[in-house]
Amino acid sequence: MTEAKIFKHRSSLAKKMAVPGGKAIDDALQAAEAALDTHRDAAMETLQATLTRLDGSCAERDQGQVYLQAAAMLDMAGFFETGPLHTAVFSLCEISDPAGDHVWDLPSVQVHLSAIRMILSDDCRVTESSQILLEGLASVRRRSAEKSAT
Repeated sequence: MTEAKIFKHRSSLAKKMAVPGGKAIDDALQAAEAALDTHRDAAMETLQATLTRLDGSCAERDQGQVYLQAAAMLDMAGFFETGPLHTAVFSLCEISDPAGDHVWDLPSVQVHLSAIRMILSDDCRVTESSQILLEGLASVRRRSAEKSAT
């Protein structure tokens, strides 16, 4: 039997990575965050538009659409520093997920939408009122989970 020959090939990417120079990681991260921040206003407008569509889906009692729109909102909120908004939208996703362990309850969804609206109007800042809102949403979420357990 013949022995296998092992050839070492160095890719062009490996060669480029070995060349000294380039940006420091911290500089690259700061540049990326600055570039992303230029899109923040447009993202906030998109979040407001999604919230309006969520109101329509609630009026139609369409759990699937509520979940899909909340998930899209969560994705958008995750790109920017949105503090309490991300937490509130994640909570909405949990209680509206058709495959989740929460009972579909329209008033609970509407409470979440009201809280999200307040957080957005406060520019997604962490404030005393946003902390109170998040505590209230956690309570609503626990109640919803307890209903599904019984």
